[in-house]
Amino acid sequence: MSNVYIDERLLDAAGLPDFPELYAYIKERYPKPIGELPQPVSIGDQTLQQQVKNNDDIIYGSRDSNEVFESPVPNAITKLDLSSQLE
Repeated sequence: MSNVYIDERLLDAAGLPDFPELYAYIKERYPKPIGELPQPVSIGDQTLQQQVKNNDDIIYGSRDSNEVFESPVPNAITKLDLSSQLE
């Protein structure tokens, strides 16, 4: 559990600076600075963030497009538009 990131701003928001012993213990155990970001996760030639973006583009397409996403699963339950049957 030594790689768990503790955000100092969250510690401050939780009021831990009011308890100096506990605050010092947490800062000593999890010494990462505030500005440090985790490294991107590699998935082959892509990062996880790029994979998510690609999946989003595939599912939703560009926001200007009126393309309908067709599910790769042929028997998937689809939402029916019944508004035309309302009186």
